[in-house]
Amino acid sequence: MATKSVLNVSELDFDTIKSSLKTYLRSQTVFSDYDFDSSTMSILLDLLAYNTYHNSFYLNMVGNEMFLDSAQLRNSVVSRAKMLNYVPRSARGAKAALSAVITPDDSPTGVTVPANTQFTSTIDGIEYTFVTSGATTMSPQDNGTFTGTLNIVEGTPLQHRFTVSTANPVRYILPNENTDTTSFTVRIQESSSNTTVSTYNLAGDLSSVNSTSKIYFVQENEDNLYEIQFGDSIFGKKPIDGNIIIVDYRITSGNTVNGVNTFSAPESLAGYSNFTITTTSSAQGGAPQETIDSIKFNAPFKFQAQDRLVTKQDYKNIILSEQGDIQSISVWGGEENIPAVYGKVFIATKPLSGAILSNQRKEAIRASLKTRNTVSIDVEMVDATYLYINPTITVRYNPQTTSLTAGELNTIIQNSLISYESNNLGTFDQKFYLYKMIETIKDVNSSFVSVDADITIEKRFIPLTTKNTYQLVFNQAVYHPHEGHLNGLVSTSSFTIDGISGQKIDDNGYGILRSFIQTPTGKVYRNRNFGIIDYDTGLVTINNTLISAYDGEYLSVKVKPRNKNIFASRNQILLISGATISTVDDNTNNITSTVGTVATAGVSTTINTENAIATTSSGFTIAV
Repeated sequence: MATKSVLNVSELDFDTIKSSLKTYLRSQTVFSDYDFDSSTMSILLDLLAYNTYHNSFYLNMVGNEMFLDSAQLRNSVVSRAKMLNYVPRSARGAKAALSAVITPDDSPTGVTVPANTQFTSTIDGIEYTFVTSGATTMSPQDNGTFTGTLNIVEGTPLQHRFTVSTANPVRYILPNENTDTTSFTVRIQESSSNTTVSTYNLAGDLSSVNSTSKIYFVQENEDNLYEIQFGDSIFGKKPIDGNIIIVDYRITSGNTVNGVNTFSAPESLAGYSNFTITTTSSAQGGAPQETIDSIKFNAPFKFQAQDRLVTKQDYKNIILSEQGDIQSISVWGGEENIPAVYGKVFIATKPLSGAILSNQRKEAIRASLKTRNTVSIDVEMVDATYLYINPTITVRYNPQTTSLTAGELNTIIQNSLISYESNNLGTFDQKFYLYKMIETIKDVNSSFVSVDADITIEKRFIPLTTKNTYQLVFNQAVYHPHEGHLNGLVSTSSFTIDGISGQKIDDNGYGILRSFIQTPTGKVYRNRNFGIIDYDTGLVTINNTLISAYDGEYLSVKVKPRNKNIFASRNQILLISGATISTVDDNTNNITSTVGTVATAGVSTTINTENAIATTSSGFTIAV
């Protein structure tokens, strides 16, 4: 009779499984004389252990795919997200706007540019198709021309037809990858002999849906394609035998064409060959299909918001889940704004490419939120503003503990700054800690004995061509040791007023700005009441003036902050720019290498200037 024993089934490691099998078999009297390490028995035990190991691995993977957090396969993640009523975002075509002027060779009563009129743009030798998103009626002008704005979107238009048959049912799957679900137009023709067509709309709030509602649903299927579904005659009208389902849609290249602003027109526009087009808004908003990680992150938050906009987090979650070209977002209530504006919610976005969204993109986002937010709350889309941190860094090093030259050390310091910026700055709600930057630099090479750093902060703007007042909002207290000491405002770049070039600004230590020209004998002041600076809030106001020219691409204003740690607020994004790096031999005390105005990641990937916005009613301009 076999000795009673228990087989250990809690182990998942192959060697442990095999050892457990040996122990169990040795405990059986019928196998008491067997050599379990012999080749034959060892092979049999290997097979048993491998089979057990494979089954445990398979069941573990199956268990992982059952939960959104641990699933690895896309169709598993999509299926889990469906339980949260979340449809992963499809690829999106970039949108642009063109201003068109058509000069007819006859006398038409009206001119309409039809939908899907094709334009093209070429990038690296590859031609991309843009089409008008809808028919556009042009406005007649007194000179006989017709003008209008053409909204175009990137993508190739396609049409698919399905015939409804209960005897041979089919799934209404669109067979193309990179389908843009926002481009769907779904119609149902009564039959092949009856050409009456009804348009169906994407299902929204089911509380208003009944058995005759002409709606459709969209879902991503197991093959990463999109499928159209219809109601069951309880929630939504169900198609019947013989109906022909017509789906018009576009396949897109995603974010590949973001930023293009040159378009080739067709030979004729609305049937006329005499026309001109001008780009008024470059292509923005293109995005690839939502990634697995993004689905995992967004689905629970979207479910939590229940497609309603109440809290600040609701706005963030819904915009990030629906707009694939947004990298970062900041939301604040009107009561938090300076000055307070009640009844509004402010939204600032940073796109994946460029620094600000076009007006067309901002209006599209605003329109998408309008039906979901509280009735008494208005959405205000504002641009991100950039605050540049200019560090002056001195690194002392021991040349006996490194084989690198001073220039090579300077290079790795520059790379460490780029790394620090990309990991810690460049999006909303970020904080700059001077000691963290210093530690990042010190850790890159063991020969560094010490790292000292000081900073200034900088705002940049482009003056308008008319007389205006400018406000630069640093949102940081400015260093001001005592009244009458001239180091509140650090420096500005040069500009021209009234034909006098080379002018700059300083302050008198009491909060008054002055414009001056630097001469060999000292400063010659042109205007001793050029503006004001609030040392506590960092608000710099330049009085109503016409700046006719300036050096470089923008006008720069720098101040020294009172605090070495800089915190971004509301729509502010922090970047590092214009760093000056000096390396010092600790043995000789000689400066061995100096590099000024180091370009970091933020400088090379964002637009560094901010266009001031004029308020014509008061002649007041703000550059925030």
